[in-house]
Amino acid sequence: MYYKISSLHTLPLTIEIANLLVQLDALLLDRPTNRIKLQPATAYDSIARQDLQTWCHYRNRYVLPTVELVDWLKTRINGRRAIEIGAENSDLAYYLGIPAIGSYPGLHSTAYTTVLFPGQIPTRVIMSDAHQIDIMQAIYELRPEVAIGAWIPDKFTNNFYGYHKYAPNDYQIIQNTEYIHISSEKLHSKLKIREFPHEIFKPVGLISREVSSPPDDVIYVWKKLP
Repeated sequence: MYYKISSLHTLPLTIEIANLLVQLDALLLDRPTNRIKLQPATAYDSIARQDLQTWCHYRNRYVLPTVELVDWLKTRINGRRAIEIGAENSDLAYYLGIPAIGSYPGLHSTAYTTVLFPGQIPTRVIMSDAHQIDIMQAIYELRPEVAIGAWIPDKFTNNFYGYHKYAPNDYQIIQNTEYIHISSEKLHSKLKIREFPHEIFKPVGLISREVSSPPDDVIYVWKKLP
């Protein structure tokens, strides 16, 4: 089983952007699975950050699974039971060798995921190795010791120009497991869960679709509440 991704281009797709997508697809995607290749962070040095953001936007990717990031996460997991949540493309879960949990509540009968914020391009999941069940249901059933999420919106935070009924309750997550959230400081600064004690990491090789200068990519870690 694997993902085959296609997009509804709700934003104008110029010839220049189409050519850029073809060029970066060849550099970044593994065919025929359409997974992002596992490469060191230096593989992205030759790509202009704005071009990389454009590619991530149209390919609906948020965090790039670099060798350094995967190694950092493996060290942090340290052999514990782990899952990736909100994993529609499941690149990280695949390279970490852990279960991927999709966004079943946000999946329409058309197989397109629900758009959570203006301008987002919905992902069409044709084939998937992600378990399409509710995130909290997965946590209750699989009982992971670690949950990993990338750019997961919070149910109670107006973070992407609105609230998201399909987003998980972060407080419930940390009641049940350690939570590793790969984020952007600018975009995720208002998460309610940040009111709880947490650690902040900026490991080498962390690259997201954010184009802040300097990049504000960050990893928040909440330990399971006692």
